[in-house]
Amino acid sequence: MKAVEPELSEVLAVRTAFTRLVPPEFEDRNQHMNVMRYFQLHGEAMWQLHHRLGFGEISGFGLFASEQHLTYYREVLVGQEVSVHLCYLGRTDKAVHGISYLVNRTAGEIANSFEFLSVNVDLATRRPAALPDPVARRLDESIARTRALGFGPEHGVLELRGVAAPARD
Repeated sequence: MKAVEPELSEVLAVRTAFTRLVPPEFEDRNQHMNVMRYFQLHGEAMWQLHHRLGFGEISGFGLFASEQHLTYYREVLVGQEVSVHLCYLGRTDKAVHGISYLVNRTAGEIANSFEFLSVNVDLATRRPAALPDPVARRLDESIARTRALGFGPEHGVLELRGVAAPARD
């Protein structure tokens, strides 16, 4: 499956996790932002959104990374302003599928995407578990907002297991 790359205006319609200037310590030997920093920025956005969903409030559960896919479209340089925009594309009773975009606001372009599948885990048993009801409700609301913006599972290359794939034209 080939992912759908959205337009910049579509990504900017997704809630901004944060905006910041790329600091000098993010630069690598190629004089642009090191690839591990892209992952760092997306990870920070994920933690923020997961906390808003209630994972910080509901002890005993956490989302564990299951699969991730990064795509780099354009480079980012030190001193440029970037923002991260994350949305959930779908879920099962135990897993979530989302995608995050790093926007280079200085250059006015999408720099990369970070797609992920995460599994809800009971931290006592260390086994996958059903999402707590309050988190599941918030996720459903977030997915509905994402779909209203025109985003869906076809924007990525990963698929949730046990969920029928949407019809493709």
